[in-house]
Amino acid sequence: MSCPEKAGYNNTNGPKKRGFVRRVVDYAQAPGRQFVVQSAAPSIFVNKNDFEDAGSVEEVAISIVGDDVPESTYIYNENDKISWGSSLFNWLTDIAGSLSIFLLTCAIILAWAIWGIVTRAPDNWQIAMQDGSSIQCYISDTLLMRQQHNNTNRLLVILAQLRSRCSTVDRLIKLVQKSNSGLTPNELKELANKTPEDCVGDAAKLPTENYFDVCCNWVSEALGSLWSLAIYWCGIIAWIGVGPSLGFSDKWQLYINTVVYSGVAVQLTFVSMFLQNTRRRHMAYLEKCLKCIQTSDHQLEIELRGVAKDNTPNPIVSIAPHPVSKGVRFIDYYGDIIGTGIGAFISLCVFIAWFAIGNTMSWSDDWWLIIGTYTGLVGFIDGFVLRNVYFRQDALLDEQFEVLADNDKAIYQFLNLTLPKQNFDEKKSFGQRLSNWMGDICSHPIAVLFSVLVVIALLCAAGALKFNTTAQLFCNTPTMIIEGFLLIVLLQAHNLSNTIRRVQMKDILLRRLHLLQYIQALLRSKQ
Repeated sequence: MSCPEKAGYNNTNGPKKRGFVRRVVDYAQAPGRQFVVQSAAPSIFVNKNDFEDAGSVEEVAISIVGDDVPESTYIYNENDKISWGSSLFNWLTDIAGSLSIFLLTCAIILAWAIWGIVTRAPDNWQIAMQDGSSIQCYISDTLLMRQQHNNTNRLLVILAQLRSRCSTVDRLIKLVQKSNSGLTPNELKELANKTPEDCVGDAAKLPTENYFDVCCNWVSEALGSLWSLAIYWCGIIAWIGVGPSLGFSDKWQLYINTVVYSGVAVQLTFVSMFLQNTRRRHMAYLEKCLKCIQTSDHQLEIELRGVAKDNTPNPIVSIAPHPVSKGVRFIDYYGDIIGTGIGAFISLCVFIAWFAIGNTMSWSDDWWLIIGTYTGLVGFIDGFVLRNVYFRQDALLDEQFEVLADNDKAIYQFLNLTLPKQNFDEKKSFGQRLSNWMGDICSHPIAVLFSVLVVIALLCAAGALKFNTTAQLFCNTPTMIIEGFLLIVLLQAHNLSNTIRRVQMKDILLRRLHLLQYIQALLRSKQ
């Protein structure tokens, strides 16, 4: 189980006694605090006497301590109970990424489009989509941040468990290797030099996806492609081009937010909900891959423990976070507020206040635009924060996958085994390099600072215009355009990361299966 190192918590003696003021300060500083993920793989204990009497490993009485796939609550200390609010928030995040909610979103967009055709697209129709999209994206930013944190912590726990069992396998192999294997040097050389891919064959295949998942993956690749970005910006340029003919009026600003083919509001709503659903499906698929890896891991641990007659529990592995500057710490603080109940509470207060002034403003167009302006400006900053946090979390995961690969490499070198080839093509296309470059720029802390300065400048300009309809549209339109661009960039980054994760899972499985076959051959030679 993972054990975040929380301030004020003593893992041995329980909670420290602190004064009221100190507890308040700790609570205020808690969002964005870095912690160490700690986890040990479930230990498989083998009955030594049963192993000596049994004719095969399958006949040995074993017990598995722990659960193979950690629950998301494992990101907390085992002595801490997750609050009902956090449980509810996690449940809502999971539901928001479900297929049912995604299809419901598509149905709402279709119904809105039909309504516009029937009523000939009045201003209220356009403002309704603009406000609805702004509110939905504002909420989606909160859920995306929560989903991002949960998935990252979950993968970190899984990686810690894989490294934990790898450490046990390494130790047991060295114990077993102390005795003669029963094979001649030539036989050992021949066994070690076998090509891993030929040895394991179809056994190294990862789980297959259903037709719907395959179609969604294709759509995800299309939406996150450079072609999608090119079409997006062509639509923006075309909109700017018709500005003079419409006198750069309020209606002209509304067009960019609602016209179906180049409408930012529709694009924001669809992509944000699609991204939540895609992340959920891909995370579920990675866990299926983990099951395949664990099957060979279990068998390997059982074989080695039985021969070595060793029931030492698997060690705890700690994964430390990357150090951050004060500026990045502030970004993490803001990101945690977005992705927790605090952000949800603030949002609720804002919506209540907005409804409360509706009657005073006679439910006018300006009243409708207020919430769109607020959510648009905040969502603009959220887009940059999401990209920054995702970039750093993905870098930490890449590093831990490399550490696991290095641990496996050390075992292969000790046994003089041929290490399976890495499947991922290191040569990236121009499109991938360009996408990575855009992602790096958008995820830089300076980009987050830029978003804050832009919002301040827009608010100052709107204040000079006394926050009239034109001023609010002026605040909303450019921020929504950039937010739509950032969502495509975020989807691009997720697609690339998901491709790399699948290759990494395939490589881990291939290494485990080849190592298992080699160890089984050695153990059979001892009998």
